[in-house]
Amino acid sequence: MGSVGFVARSLLTVLALSALLGCKVNSDDIDYWRRTVKGPRKIVAVLLSDHYSLELRTDAATALVEMERNDVEGLALLQRALEELQRQDPALPPQIVAGMTPRLLELMTETPAGHNEDQGPPPMQVRAKDAAYLLLTHAQGETHTTLVNGVVDWYVRDFVGRSLAGNYSVEQIVRSVGAPAASRLVNALSSRMPQQAMVKIAELVAQLGDAATKTRGAERLVAIEREIEGEAFFDWLKGELRRQMTADGSTLDPARLEAAAHMNRENWITDGILAAMKHLASERTISTRLMEIAVAVPSAETPAPFIEALNARRRKALQALEGNVGEAQLEALLNIALDVSPTNDIGVRDDAFDRVGDIRSMAAVPRLWPLLATVDNDDTAKRLRWRAGELILSIGGASIVNEFLTRLPSTPADIEYEPEELEGYAQRMSQMSEAPMEVLTRQLTAAQWWNRVIALRFIERRGTQADVRVLEGRITDRTPTVGDHWADGQPPADTVGKVAEAALRGLRERLAAPAEAAPAAADAGTPATAPTPAAAP
Repeated sequence: MGSVGFVARSLLTVLALSALLGCKVNSDDIDYWRRTVKGPRKIVAVLLSDHYSLELRTDAATALVEMERNDVEGLALLQRALEELQRQDPALPPQIVAGMTPRLLELMTETPAGHNEDQGPPPMQVRAKDAAYLLLTHAQGETHTTLVNGVVDWYVRDFVGRSLAGNYSVEQIVRSVGAPAASRLVNALSSRMPQQAMVKIAELVAQLGDAATKTRGAERLVAIEREIEGEAFFDWLKGELRRQMTADGSTLDPARLEAAAHMNRENWITDGILAAMKHLASERTISTRLMEIAVAVPSAETPAPFIEALNARRRKALQALEGNVGEAQLEALLNIALDVSPTNDIGVRDDAFDRVGDIRSMAAVPRLWPLLATVDNDDTAKRLRWRAGELILSIGGASIVNEFLTRLPSTPADIEYEPEELEGYAQRMSQMSEAPMEVLTRQLTAAQWWNRVIALRFIERRGTQADVRVLEGRITDRTPTVGDHWADGQPPADTVGKVAEAALRGLRERLAAPAEAAPAAADAGTPATAPTPAAAP
């Protein structure tokens, strides 16, 4: 028998049942009816009838939560009955819910003797938690606050084991309740909780918490990060791993245990606490700590495995700062991006460039020009030149294009450019709100072959029908293109003329296609992006 149909029939027969019950019903009767076939209907009848005292009707409502039945859904009966009472007398449901609240809180903490916590919370606790959440719609004032705190605290006691228990997950409830629940959820943050749970709590606090809650959450995360780096946490982690590694009777290798503990702690930091900090990186407490981690370049004496781990932390910290840096951090970020120390990982430098791009300050450009002038044909050096070049264009916009083209290195004669680098510059220029068409058109006859290639690829993206003839006039340019990947395409682009042929095909295809929205503006709006590693030199 469906619970909805059961409830409907219960409500329709309430008057008849009330008449049959008379006035001699007491709490013992309600307790007995919880276990009989027709008992649930009688309990609902008591709850809906004004023949009985508020206390007895409250007992009836509570009994619907405490019923342990497979044939009847007590919470559905309770919900429908309270909705009916709301229609009859709006003042009554809040009174009944207020009377139920102390017992619901008790039920949410009672654990039957012999219950195995590894199998999850007891069913009665889960049902009481679900009931407390459902009753929030009828709760007022202090009762509402008490129920919210009780429900969230129930999850906090074992966030991982309880987050999905019952008909409503912790995320559903916290999102429904909002800031009060988010504030309470900060108490669940712990250094010893799984990383995914830590990240989820931080996300909910960031999205739903008020200013004070976010600040408290940020302070808690920073404290947890420092705790994780401490000796006590490391010893606890070793103990946990020791139990796991010897559970099958295996002999423990101390060196293996030590290595496993270090690796797990790093995972706790990078995948847990730093990922959680990202959600609250707008808070000064966290942004300050993330910058402290980011600027900590490993010394040359640091063992190689630790250098790798520390740089992984630094990368995660820089990524977590996305959108939360400003002029105050510019100098430090540029120092990271331009630091050529062997222990300053190229990936860390890339992430620092990203954050410089977030700030979009012209103050960064003077320090980037020397990197653009790189003449070294080493793959890493060319990659960094490309990285700085796109960043300069993103920050400076159309007004800087002419100077940019003159600052690209032209000596020695064997200097190399990859097609991806030059096309990256052309694409960045083509995205500018004020397209530098005149400047780029002049570059078609530039002495430097790479400037001619940039111009060709730019016109491919922003040219008009009139530029078809212009590109046709460039296909006879036999100047070789120098660098990796030029011969990889089909057909290869090993001369400027062949680049012109490809650009001409692209321009014609674009002009023949249906009109599309204008390219997104890069001037003062589009951040520089790191070149895709697979495409980088």
